[in-house]
Amino acid sequence: MLILGSGMESYYQMRDAPEPGAGRPDPGDDEWRVFDRDDMLEAFSERDGDIATVSVYVAGMYCSACSWLIETTLGRTDGVTAAEVNPVTHRVRVTFRPETIGLGRLLASLARLGYKPQPLAPESVERPELIEQRSALKRLLVASLGMMQAMMFAVALYAGDYQGIDEGMQGFLRIVSFIVTTPVVFYSARPFFTGAIRGLRARQPGMDLPVSIAVGSAYVASVFSTLTNGEAVWYDSVSMFVFFLTLGRFLEMRARHRAVDRTVALTSVLPNTVTLQDGAERRVVPVASLVAGDRIVVGPGESIPADGRLLAGETNVDESLLTGESKPVARRPGDTVIAGSVNRDASIEIEVSRTGVDTTLGAISRMSERARYARPAFVRLADRIASYVVVILLVVAAVVATAWYLLEPSRAFVVTLSVLVVTCPCALALATPAAFAAAGSRLSELRLLITQGEAIEAISRADRFVFDKTGTLTYGRPAITDCRVMDASLSERDAMRIAAALEADSTHPIAQAFQTSEPRIVATDCRAIAGLGVSGDVEGRTWRLGKREFVESVPDDEAARSTRVWLGMDDRALAVFEIADELRADAAETLSRLRENGSKITLLSGDAEGPVRLAAEALGIEDAHWSCTPEGKLDLIRQYQSAGETVVMVGDGINDAPVLAAADASIAPAHAASLAQTSADVIMLGEHLSPVVTIVRITRQTMRIVRQNLGWAIVYNAGALPLAALGLVPPWLAAIGMSASSLIVVLNALRLSRYA
Repeated sequence: MLILGSGMESYYQMRDAPEPGAGRPDPGDDEWRVFDRDDMLEAFSERDGDIATVSVYVAGMYCSACSWLIETTLGRTDGVTAAEVNPVTHRVRVTFRPETIGLGRLLASLARLGYKPQPLAPESVERPELIEQRSALKRLLVASLGMMQAMMFAVALYAGDYQGIDEGMQGFLRIVSFIVTTPVVFYSARPFFTGAIRGLRARQPGMDLPVSIAVGSAYVASVFSTLTNGEAVWYDSVSMFVFFLTLGRFLEMRARHRAVDRTVALTSVLPNTVTLQDGAERRVVPVASLVAGDRIVVGPGESIPADGRLLAGETNVDESLLTGESKPVARRPGDTVIAGSVNRDASIEIEVSRTGVDTTLGAISRMSERARYARPAFVRLADRIASYVVVILLVVAAVVATAWYLLEPSRAFVVTLSVLVVTCPCALALATPAAFAAAGSRLSELRLLITQGEAIEAISRADRFVFDKTGTLTYGRPAITDCRVMDASLSERDAMRIAAALEADSTHPIAQAFQTSEPRIVATDCRAIAGLGVSGDVEGRTWRLGKREFVESVPDDEAARSTRVWLGMDDRALAVFEIADELRADAAETLSRLRENGSKITLLSGDAEGPVRLAAEALGIEDAHWSCTPEGKLDLIRQYQSAGETVVMVGDGINDAPVLAAADASIAPAHAASLAQTSADVIMLGEHLSPVVTIVRITRQTMRIVRQNLGWAIVYNAGALPLAALGLVPPWLAAIGMSASSLIVVLNALRLSRYA
């Protein structure tokens, strides 16, 4: 009725998809009225004087008729100055006057049409990689159109060379070739000229320099020949050269962006607004305004916007985005919940502990972003080699030009142009980064996020894998199997509550064993001592929880078959907890497959001898070390490296951070302590250990492809250079040869995108 009443009956003739919901009962404006507040307007819009601009994601948009309906409806709304719909991304960009119409009323208008609007924060509107992709796609489109037209005219010109052609028609074909090639040179090829100038200023000439010289000289010579009625023009070679090179770079860019898409998928699940519990009042606020300590309410089906602790309600949460496990996980009061997970069953109340970039999700996204801009040493070496090759080829081109000028001046320019084009080291420069980008993309699809580009090369040649035990080879879900109290003044219940208070803010897997539903007490001045335990003040008394020697300066029984955690004060142990943790189901198979690949396996743990020996025997590990301090682990890693081994460390605890940083490459699970994640080169998303084998396979295949690409580039250049120098390769064939060599390199690298 809304559409009919607005005089827009033609919507029903235009639409070609199922009705998105128009005609349903009016949902009412109350739920949208909250967006009329000033804080909401500030969070979701960009202001320019009295004009505001907001981007809205519109769920339920199916066709061009939907776009027309939304644009027409908003365009007729008072206060709206412009409404632009992108049906591909399902986004609407609205420019309006807030004093005339509020953001809430705009959203309510879309909701009454049957759509589900969601305002987007300004920083989520444009992604740099999308801007880069659109720009590259436009350059590729211009180059492709120019090449097709220039080639069509070139066929007629070549035929005229053999069969004769009227001078007027020849001049016309050259002029139209000039017209279609000029945008290719000044728009599509602009990045090559910019890169060449940048390289010259930095005194590090790259592959863009010979490309620019070839394109620029061929274009200028063609224009001169057109104006002076010279013998030949090379518009077809110029446009073909630019097109194929632009296509190669576009494919390499898409390989890089696939890894970015995974990172964006991680962060895009977070909601823009959340219900804040402020005393007895509940109000909707932007997620960006949350701070630690806030209490929020998350309804069933909603995403959890921040890391926190469950205060009220029992539910199942879907953590598949981070863990890869589709089965929901039960969460009860006192349990930790993470940003990005989805509340499945009931409304819950959460106390926020970390927000934004400080959450587990934010940390992973931040490290993935860091990896985008990192240039591995292997890639930098390839760049330096390509730079030297460029200088050598320019010298060779100058020698060839001089020789042909002395022998046959009329062919000197054509032969030199062919040499510059055919030997351009594009394939050499793309060989490594294209493969690394494709590998990073494939690994991200398999829930392995690369945070340091060096990791691919290092893991591919790994000789030894060193594993932590708790939380790595085990599930990291320890449970207390026994509690013994050695002082009559302390009950088991009080011992458990004190231990829970000391471990409340710890991210170590053992801390999970002390979560309790008992009324919480607070520990202050908590200090974690890596590899030993934690101390803190509870009700005015200083307690210690951890290894026995940390609690009462007495060594523990190393032969005990379970992990022991001691509680005490004043250098006296008052209670001991027996803790057991289950080995991961795929741990044995993973280690077996690593051995089959030729890798040595080591177990390093800070646990006592008994639990470590038990795990080592179950997994068939001969090289096991227990009661290791962080310094001890570091010394062992350096011993292996001194023996010439490439060491990969897999660990998740705070005490693993120095070792993760010192190893040649390091891997940490997504649930690892933040310090461990920061030190790791790869983050594993999921509960399984088998991705360690996956990354070994893919990195080794990556380095094989890099060697194939480099070999092909060297063979191609070595074979093509003599032919071009002898004048046997015309410019158009040189452009095809060079472009084909670059495409072969890129397409070979893209095979990694399907590698399993």
